[in-house]
Amino acid sequence: MISDGLYVSLIGLAIVFLVLVVLLIAITLLNLIERKKSINNNSDELSKKPSNKDFSKLELTAALVGVSLALGDNKSSNTFSSEPVSKFENSNWKALGQQRLFKGRGD
Repeated sequence: MISDGLYVSLIGLAIVFLVLVVLLIAITLLNLIERKKSINNNSDELSKKPSNKDFSKLELTAALVGVSLALGDNKSSNTFSSEPVSKFENSNWKALGQQRLFKGRGD
């Protein structure tokens, strides 16, 4: 009876680790494919100069919001308090996000 439980547990663990290895291989292959595409696209993008027509309305809105936050316009009544911003300044999530963002650009 105990041996049957151990046998089922070992089979279950083996299947889980096998699936994890398959996912690891799939993610690695997708990252390699993405890097090859980005290398090919980077050579084409360097010759082009971006114009305002190349950006979507959503990208322009995001850029405007970012610029307004960077300028720190405190003259108007601000509904956001500065406390949550200071809480996330030293956040591990922010640091990992920045590392992930710049990791793809350096290759």
